[in-house]
Amino acid sequence: MKNRLAYTLGRLTLSLIIALAGAAPLRATAEKMPLAAVLVKNASIWTQAPQGMLKGDLLVRAGKIVAVGAHLTAPEGAAIIDATGKHITPGLIDCHSHSMTRGGLNEGSNNVTAEVRVADILDPEDISIYRELAGGLTVANILHGSANSIGGQNAVVKLKWQSTADALRLTGAPPGIKFALGENPKRSAFTLPGADRRYPATRMGVEESIRERFLAARDYAREWDEYNGLSEAGKARREPPRRDLQLEAIAEILNGNRWVHSHSYRQDEILALIRLAEDFNFRIATFQHVLEGYKVADEMAAHGAGASTFSDWWAFKLEAYDAIPYNGTIMAQRGVSVSFNSDSGELARRLNLEAAKAVKYGDLDETEALNFVTLNPAKQLGIAHRVGSIEPGKDADYVIWSGHPFSVYSVAEQTWVDGIKEFDRQEDLAQRPALEKVRDELIEKVKQEDKKPERKDLKDVPLEKTGGPVNREGQPPKSGAVGEPALTKTEVADTTTIKSQRPPDAKEKVRPKRPIPPVQPAIYRDRLASISDAYAIVSATIHTLTHGDIENGTVVFEKGKITALGSGLAPPARAKVIDGQGKHVYPGLIAADTAVGLVEIGSVSGSVDVAEIGSVNPNLRAEISVNPDSELIPVARANGITHALTAPSGGLISGASALIRLDGWTWEDLTASAPVAMHIQWPRFGQSRFRPYLTQTPGAEEDLKKVREQALKAIRQAFEDARAYQKAKNAAGKNGAKPLKADPVWEAMLPVLEGKVPVVVHAGELRQIKSAVEWAEEEGVRIIIAGMHDLWRAADLLKQKNIPVILTGTLALPARRDEPYDSAYSVAAKLHAAGVKFCIAGHDSGRDASNTRNLPYHAGMAAAFGLPRAEALKAITLYPAQILGLEAALGSIEVGKSASLIITDGDPLEIRTKIIAEFIDGRPVALENNKHYKLYQKYIHRPKLAPPGEDKLAKIGNGD
Repeated sequence: MKNRLAYTLGRLTLSLIIALAGAAPLRATAEKMPLAAVLVKNASIWTQAPQGMLKGDLLVRAGKIVAVGAHLTAPEGAAIIDATGKHITPGLIDCHSHSMTRGGLNEGSNNVTAEVRVADILDPEDISIYRELAGGLTVANILHGSANSIGGQNAVVKLKWQSTADALRLTGAPPGIKFALGENPKRSAFTLPGADRRYPATRMGVEESIRERFLAARDYAREWDEYNGLSEAGKARREPPRRDLQLEAIAEILNGNRWVHSHSYRQDEILALIRLAEDFNFRIATFQHVLEGYKVADEMAAHGAGASTFSDWWAFKLEAYDAIPYNGTIMAQRGVSVSFNSDSGELARRLNLEAAKAVKYGDLDETEALNFVTLNPAKQLGIAHRVGSIEPGKDADYVIWSGHPFSVYSVAEQTWVDGIKEFDRQEDLAQRPALEKVRDELIEKVKQEDKKPERKDLKDVPLEKTGGPVNREGQPPKSGAVGEPALTKTEVADTTTIKSQRPPDAKEKVRPKRPIPPVQPAIYRDRLASISDAYAIVSATIHTLTHGDIENGTVVFEKGKITALGSGLAPPARAKVIDGQGKHVYPGLIAADTAVGLVEIGSVSGSVDVAEIGSVNPNLRAEISVNPDSELIPVARANGITHALTAPSGGLISGASALIRLDGWTWEDLTASAPVAMHIQWPRFGQSRFRPYLTQTPGAEEDLKKVREQALKAIRQAFEDARAYQKAKNAAGKNGAKPLKADPVWEAMLPVLEGKVPVVVHAGELRQIKSAVEWAEEEGVRIIIAGMHDLWRAADLLKQKNIPVILTGTLALPARRDEPYDSAYSVAAKLHAAGVKFCIAGHDSGRDASNTRNLPYHAGMAAAFGLPRAEALKAITLYPAQILGLEAALGSIEVGKSASLIITDGDPLEIRTKIIAEFIDGRPVALENNKHYKLYQKYIHRPKLAPPGEDKLAKIGNGD
């Protein structure tokens, strides 16, 4: 029956997708038309034009901006929007996107695929359109993938949810093409069956492969020029040259009719492509990602290339190891047109906050920073005459924000494209109850179907008559088709909230429940406490988190611990005094689930120490493998992270985590507490989201169930063996029993069995959570659930069982197409409303730890979508300390606790806030002693070659 139902749900799933569609309003069958006139009044308007930022009104007629200014008069019949207290910006523009397509974006059959076109696979029903509109995005440059030295042709689009492929395309945008340099085309040098290994495999080969094609294209264009120059009689006597679509597209680059957008990272490859372009007399329109652009910014400016970069991504692969968040600022100061891009369906939903990082890193003016996601990408795409600023005559693409566009607490309330309201948050929220009702009805229908007897002859019924997987037209997919998934039975079932425990299978052994031991605090250690001097921070606002804020406050600490706290206290004579006038003091931030210290570069295996071979490794200790000299540590602490729970993540029972302080000479110095928890990776339910769902064959669910049951059996067996070992150890030497031979594997399990150490169960999907809770009660162990998407669906269960949660990030896409666009953002608020104890961690475990520093912005996003701000701050300070058993030492500012403190110029959850000073266990941290700041200082002072004819060197940077 299970296999049959996996197919019979297809048409129900299609109905669910259409009905819910991320709670998105459906576009009418007829094309939407702009309102005759719209007047938005009393807003703070960021024009990104000579008018600057002004308080006033915006008038739109027939999809075009008519006027911007104060006290504008609404035409008769105009829709009037009162935007008092709100901000308006131009629609955001993403210069590097892979959204809105169907069928894949890397044509891997050849290293050069200039003939393929992204426009041929545009998908106006892609749910990412609606999700990105909800973040204020209105225009995107859809690019081919980066597996090819010369990839396919781009498509510049306007975001119009459920329109048509033609309606998406922005008419008049110069055609472009994707190039790629470095690791991506190199590592695509694979071998296809029956073919030689694909060339090239080096950066030298990448450059040569591009040069060879331009030589061929130049010859191709010359042949056609010669032919086209013939008279009609001459043409009649001569065969025309063979038409080559690949060379035709490349020849268009040579004649200036097609713009190059090149994926790039390292300075050598960037400069090499500039020189190649100059050899062939064309200009690179944009270098994409361009993470070392700051090293060759002068050369880029001289060439006239734009730079579309990540704001702060780094260390995810080797060629990104020298990436710095100051990249955009340096390039802009050197005369390069800079934009920030997403290359991600998730990041594209918050480009306004990415732009705020240009203010934080490099002190860029806010208007110029906003240009990074509005006017500058418009210029880079050749469409600034239509979009990118709010000026009369331009397209009415704009966003109404609830507050300052750079505030983490602001949300997009309305997004307009060509004068059409494509997104309205209030309308979205209003539709959700009705859509949730549709969901519940469909799920109930599935459950009722589950009770029907299985038809023995179902296997002989054509697939289209079973209600099996279908495409958007209601037809079975073609062989090999991969598209939006039709959910299996279990995938539909996993979207319901737990309301009762399912009775155990009749064949399954009913296991007795063991008592769960009480919480035992972890031990906090500071082996350097004796060398910690006395300090006093005075005249600051001290945010204790447990006893309110202290204005004009003083906090005194010595030997690593806080000794005095209050308003107007006189510092002791022996203390070094720090003036905190106008500043704020907070507890240090705690990253509760990371791989900091165990990972340096995610894609370089030699620098990754997170996953041991084998499935049961409780005897692994994270602390002994922490690299104190990891460059990721000073980068993370520069943004206020003072402590991190670093954990292994391989197999089933991964090993024990340790809380490390982000300062020290050796791993022993860094270790603040160990072991803190044992980590278990709970067996998965359902298929990977990247599996080709539409080609699922009968039996796949059963196969997965077998794998899952084997994994659960292995976990249970490990605990059974550990208990047997515990029993034998307790009996050893008594009543003539033989001495026990020590076993490090089972010795490591004893603290768990004794209740000294909790188990962190990594389980984010509803059925995983339920299964883990049942198991924990059987075994009598304390668990902490670490996960993300479905935690709120299990909130009642978690509250009832008093199980705390580590929410592993908020900056993520919804888990399912039919979930609201803000589902990941709002998990924390739902857990809080249900009374579940939780903390927030970034999703930087496993092979990725480079963005641990962005922890506060996960909490900030949770606050923007319903979590009280005070709770959001506690979720990365006090609550992780409580959940990890370290509340006596960390998480708040109280006498007797660790003097792990940060001094800021504002709210640490806001991106623009800067960390002024930091103490870890009472010892000052040199915040500027990190790889990023050092490279910033080096290249901001790079001498600039004088123009030809001058002999001296000019210097740019920091006022020089």
